[in-house]
Amino acid sequence: MASLGLLRYQSADDLKAQQEEEQARQEEERRRDMIESSLAAHVRRSWENAKMAKQEVERRMLDCLRRRKGEYDADKRQAILQEGGSLIYMMLTATKCRAASSWIRDVLMPAQERPWGLDPTPVSDIPAPYMAKLAQQVQAQVQQMQQQGQQVDPQALMEDAQEQLRNAAQQAGKKASDRHEEKIADQLAEGGWLEALEAYIDDFTTYPGAILKGPMMRRVPTLEWAEGWKPIKSTMIRPEFDRVSPFDLYPSSDSVNIDDGAFLIERTRFTRAHLNHLRGVKGYDDESLEKVLREYGQGGLRDWLWSDGERAELEGRGHEWLSAAETIDGLQYWGSAQGLSLLQWGMDPDVIDDPLAEYEVEVILIGNYVIRAVINRDPLGKRPYHKASYQPVPGSFWGQGIPELMADIQDTCNATARALINNLAIASGPQVEVTDRILPGEDATSLHPWKIWRTRASMTAANDPAVRFYQPNSNAAELMGVYEKFEIKADDATNIPRYTYGNERVGGAGNTASGLSMLMESANKGIKDAIRHIDRGVIRRVIEALWLHNMQYDPDPSIKGDCRVVPRGSSAMLMREQTQQLRQQFLAQTANPVDMGIIGTGGRAKLLRAVAEQLDMPGLIPDEREITANQAQQSQAQQALQQLETAIKQAEAQEKAAKAQEAQADAQQTQAETQHDASMLPLEQQKMMAEILKLLTDAGNGDRYAADGSGMESAGAYRAQRRGPAPGQSAQAVPGAGPGQFGARAGRGLSANPGARFVGQGTA
Repeated sequence: MASLGLLRYQSADDLKAQQEEEQARQEEERRRDMIESSLAAHVRRSWENAKMAKQEVERRMLDCLRRRKGEYDADKRQAILQEGGSLIYMMLTATKCRAASSWIRDVLMPAQERPWGLDPTPVSDIPAPYMAKLAQQVQAQVQQMQQQGQQVDPQALMEDAQEQLRNAAQQAGKKASDRHEEKIADQLAEGGWLEALEAYIDDFTTYPGAILKGPMMRRVPTLEWAEGWKPIKSTMIRPEFDRVSPFDLYPSSDSVNIDDGAFLIERTRFTRAHLNHLRGVKGYDDESLEKVLREYGQGGLRDWLWSDGERAELEGRGHEWLSAAETIDGLQYWGSAQGLSLLQWGMDPDVIDDPLAEYEVEVILIGNYVIRAVINRDPLGKRPYHKASYQPVPGSFWGQGIPELMADIQDTCNATARALINNLAIASGPQVEVTDRILPGEDATSLHPWKIWRTRASMTAANDPAVRFYQPNSNAAELMGVYEKFEIKADDATNIPRYTYGNERVGGAGNTASGLSMLMESANKGIKDAIRHIDRGVIRRVIEALWLHNMQYDPDPSIKGDCRVVPRGSSAMLMREQTQQLRQQFLAQTANPVDMGIIGTGGRAKLLRAVAEQLDMPGLIPDEREITANQAQQSQAQQALQQLETAIKQAEAQEKAAKAQEAQADAQQTQAETQHDASMLPLEQQKMMAEILKLLTDAGNGDRYAADGSGMESAGAYRAQRRGPAPGQSAQAVPGAGPGQFGARAGRGLSANPGARFVGQGTA
């Protein structure tokens, strides 16, 4: 309407309402600016105090980094150059730090194991509603049993029911802890835990303290796959972990550990992309983010400190001084604040229950703008930082690193090496004295074989040479002995002997396998103590934080349970070398029916699975479902085999029974034949006796006809034809026998037995 030359009409009430609204908006901006400036001033004031308190520690950190890199500080370097000495630096500190880092990684980052675990608490807590329901059930059971006339002890029955419920809760807690352990392992793998831990270990062996941060919930880009395997870019919120440089963490002067100090400040750096990702995220102020991007988005913001230059040089980032900075420095403040102060800073009153209580807050300050101010989401108010030192100092936030433990030894070895190099240089050739008898034009600085020196005649003595040579003494052997003695002392100062990282010069007990094993076991004590500090200060806190986060926000009820974190880094070092051998022995010892009946197939499978994982053969042993299916198949096959064996045995038994019946029938037939033969034997004997008597009678008659040869022959032939051959005698025996002989034998036989003669006569 104004473009048409018309005036806009508004009533007085509308104008007054607009003016009041504008005044309220301006008042809110002034209040917000005042609150923001007040909070920013508090963070800045804490930052200045922390910087002042950390100056000496920063000098120590720079010295540790120089020793790890093998460089002298500027003052010592200048002093050495003024004396004309060598700048050689013996890298003993770097060797010890590398050996310790690799040793610790071998323990905390095994290929097939985890240096942590979740176990259910020894006595699982039973929720009150379950106990009330159990009491009602027990009471009803007692009343029912009393109505039936049974004597019941309600107290004993209640104790038995509670014990059964605790056992069931313990078993359920074990299953939940196993599932939760897998969940945490997946979160660690996706959140960059291994990368952060690897960098952390290098800091742990180098600086007075090492810092690891996490879990920090961040929105990260991910890929999802649609139909046809088409990638779709999306985002997800997941816990992540970072290594924080000890140079960038500033605790309050009263801090001894992460959570007990008044505050903790991390000096962090942002990029424009990172700040843009934070826009729209709950807990961040979009207006402040826009102001930061508008003011510092092009030229960046760098808050340089006195130590940044040398630190950048030692870390290989010396070019940062010359390049245009595009990163934006910020301060992340974690500290305690009174509820009244938080209300004055503009915090939401709904989250401040008691204005006089202390609350843990997180504040991010960039320049003069507070982009985040929230209550710490950890229920116990723990800060998401974790610290450990190689050698802690009681009562101090910072401990001692390996470079500090062997600083004097490193300096002594450096001085000895410099003296050795200088002595070798001086003793490598003669020192030459030249008098003024050398003729002008002779180059006395040039020495070579067969050189001719042109001199003047001596005015004092004939044997006065114009050039004299002096050979300096070599002290190399003595200096090498000193160096080796102090090199050995470095093993004692750091608890990292040379033989642990492959040095062959062991000597003494190390010349034998058993002696070297004993030395290694003794050396393990020192490194185990250092790993124990990481277990307590880092691993336990990280796993507890993840467990608490999952208990609060994860929707899966199967992982919920009362658990405790078990760091296994230092204990794994004791067991790892012995476990495999003990498992092999246990396998051999339990390979018998008695032990198998105790541990069962499931226990044997677990043992075999553990051995296979140690041998890098995952998946070799089937899981429980496959074992159950195989057992069912084997059971069916065994039953079929048993049925087949039973059928075979029945057939064999039937065959044996038939054979027994047949044998019995044969025996009965044989017995019948035997009885028949026995019954017929007397008749046969009588018949035979009659025939014998008849023969004898006939033989007697033959004697009477002995005078008549023809008659005898005809009678004998007739009898032979009639009887046939005698039993047991061939047919030709009878005709061949002479009548006289036969008759004589028969006659003699008859005359010898009068009874036979009487019978024969009677028969005749």
